[in-house]
Amino acid sequence: MNGYANLIAARLRKLAATGGTGMLPVSGSGDGAFFLRGGQVVHAESSRTSSRRTVGLAALGLGAAPAMTAPASTAPASTVPSGAELVAVPSIGRVTGLLAVAELTIDAATELLSSESRYAKFRQSDVPFQPEARPIPVTALLTEVERRHLVLRQLAGAVTADTRVVRNGAPDWPLRQVSRPQWALVMGIADGRTPRSLAMELGRSVFATTVEIYRLTMLGLLAVPGNPPAGAAGPGEMMPFTRAMDNGRGSDA
Repeated sequence: MNGYANLIAARLRKLAATGGTGMLPVSGSGDGAFFLRGGQVVHAESSRTSSRRTVGLAALGLGAAPAMTAPASTAPASTVPSGAELVAVPSIGRVTGLLAVAELTIDAATELLSSESRYAKFRQSDVPFQPEARPIPVTALLTEVERRHLVLRQLAGAVTADTRVVRNGAPDWPLRQVSRPQWALVMGIADGRTPRSLAMELGRSVFATTVEIYRLTMLGLLAVPGNPPAGAAGPGEMMPFTRAMDNGRGSDA
């Protein structure tokens, strides 16, 4: 992080130290806010990410997926963070809900902590208790956001959240393998979408969607207009392409 993002981070650290409760508005390329309770972030929203909370693990791109392979012209990508390490899960029955809320909060924070963002005066007020939300320590949130910024910088040479992507009508499509969530993204791209617009429509994480779109370009199922198609990535825990067509169309299950 740099520039105004560092100022926002410093303000969040101060609010954490003083146990602040209220809302820190942020404006810039998009509007949003951090909501804190007792110095911890309980929620964050950005106009450039989804705020929908009824999202499952597969829809967030947090299920099993092949390791990310960076193009030869870029530095090797680091392990893609899932955000799960930031959430204490008390019981397996609440795993999906807790991760969904935390993921979308981290997704919004990743967007808000940009060089174009500025914060406004902190508004002290009671933040309603949300039983499904898990407070995230400011230090942990900032560490995760910095890691995601690094991943996005590594992917930027191939795809960004605002890159227009299209289906690649390669004749060897049936030879590819994709997971059901990946196939849902292939179907959602249609004749051209950006990862951000698709994530917003589906209520998914923009970060996770961008990473999955990158993987699909490496598999050769999607392409960036004007760029040469990529070769297939290595195998992972995926289902055959033909099974995805039969059983996984438009499904995140």
